[in-house]
Amino acid sequence: MESKVSMLKGLVQDKGGVLSSDVRSHTLMKGDHTYFNINATGREYLLENAYAVVRNLEFKSAEKFVDQRFIDYKDLRERLFRHEMGADEVARPRFPEDENYRDTFTHWHYKNGKMMVLVDSNVYPAIRKSLDQYVLDVGREGYWATVHIITGGTPRQVRQYIENHKPVGVLMVGAIAAAWYDLDGSEFPCDLYYMDTNGTWTDPDGDGRFETHSGDLDPEIWVGRLYTPTNNGNDTALLNDYFNRNHRFRLGELGHAHSALAYVDDDWTGFGDCAFSTMLPPSVITQYTNPMTTDADLYKAEVNSRRSWVQVCAHSSPGGHAFRVGGTSEYLNSQYFRDENPPNAFFYNLFACGPGKFTHNDYLGGWYIFDKGGGGTNHGLTAVASAKSGSMLYFEDFYAPMRRGMCIGDAYLNWWRARGPVHDPGEILWFYGLTLLGDPTLNWWKGNVPALRQPQPNDTFDHWPRRMEMRWDPVNVPGVTYSAEIDAFGALQAGKWAEAINKSFYTVHSLTGTSLQHNFVGAQRGRWRVRARIDGQMCRWSPWSYFRFTV
Repeated sequence: MESKVSMLKGLVQDKGGVLSSDVRSHTLMKGDHTYFNINATGREYLLENAYAVVRNLEFKSAEKFVDQRFIDYKDLRERLFRHEMGADEVARPRFPEDENYRDTFTHWHYKNGKMMVLVDSNVYPAIRKSLDQYVLDVGREGYWATVHIITGGTPRQVRQYIENHKPVGVLMVGAIAAAWYDLDGSEFPCDLYYMDTNGTWTDPDGDGRFETHSGDLDPEIWVGRLYTPTNNGNDTALLNDYFNRNHRFRLGELGHAHSALAYVDDDWTGFGDCAFSTMLPPSVITQYTNPMTTDADLYKAEVNSRRSWVQVCAHSSPGGHAFRVGGTSEYLNSQYFRDENPPNAFFYNLFACGPGKFTHNDYLGGWYIFDKGGGGTNHGLTAVASAKSGSMLYFEDFYAPMRRGMCIGDAYLNWWRARGPVHDPGEILWFYGLTLLGDPTLNWWKGNVPALRQPQPNDTFDHWPRRMEMRWDPVNVPGVTYSAEIDAFGALQAGKWAEAINKSFYTVHSLTGTSLQHNFVGAQRGRWRVRARIDGQMCRWSPWSYFRFTV
């Protein structure tokens, strides 16, 4: 069977449209379904029957469209960038004096390892301050991040540069080179190339697109993309806005959420809650699978609600979603999110064809995480999306690790490794277009942060006894409890905070209220912070707040 996949440039009204039947598998192909041999994975899945027969995601119209091809991308890139790569690692921003122990790499302060931020040289000057803040933010969460300014470069050069540094993960900011894969005429960006640092990728005909992948196929690192849907990936206004929202999310300023939406259109009703129940309690999951219900208008309303996670399953293209309504379709184009009403959830899994084709102008996946000024505020931060026909399956391998505390990047890496060190033709066809858009170090619990209220920052006290009341705003999530930590400068080691020597001075857990009575230790400086615990998950600490006793 011919397996060339025709990608749409955008969605139009259904005029004689038919569902694509171009999906193949090593097991069996029949009509417009793919039959996956689930038992071959050696794993058990809640949605095993639904995975076994999967309908293709792409919607084809009788009208002809011209999709972006590799030659279009190559021509644009060679006009905008030098071919040879230049790379410069910039000096890391320094932490405030009271946290300067983080300015030196230690394994106890940077338990998550070293990560790289590759930023296109054309945008670096305009977003440098945003990147500095990001390095400090992830540093407080255990990542030693370094920023590298990249000028030009081929995918092979960029990949070799990454491999030389051996990070746990990479965030690509701006128009860092995209590696393209050619699968029987289907051309698409393939970020798995950067994740698998020791596999063998070959281009037998020398046309610049990889066509084979061999060796140990298990990826070693996670990779995330911040490639704007405007200005060829390098829109500095969108990038600065993204990093500002990222920072505010980590402070709890974008609101709290511990919930999910599974919005499953007609062809995949067997997906149910999309295995969200392996990550979150069923009570916080909203599920739509009724074909009479899942239209575009309801999705617009539901995706506009504040939630941790959303998974939408719909026929799609790089430019929008198509929701089946009887014998026709209702469309939600990228312009809706861009210009009218951006989504309000934080994280997305787009079970859809093409919205992750980040090299495509106005690509839909980009408008799930980037926010154009005017027309509402976008809260999206990270999205899994495909740059081709196909999408993620075996959702349990992605969501279950996050219940155990993995960030999105680690869970995504876990999902790929669960596919095994060999990828059969069906897996290549369905999964090689997957792209992680946004910041991989995030997850829902990093936004559930209490705001500290009393004492005020840098308050000075001269009363005896040194009785204090700490108060904070609640995290508005049912069942939340809190931990509070108080530190005293020099109490455990002269001239140092306890955290500087990888210790804790005083911590109390399982607080159900939003206040704590405490007798401070002495006439010296102190600081305190609070974190929430939700459904067994320890959330992000609030920033340290400082005070002093003079007597």
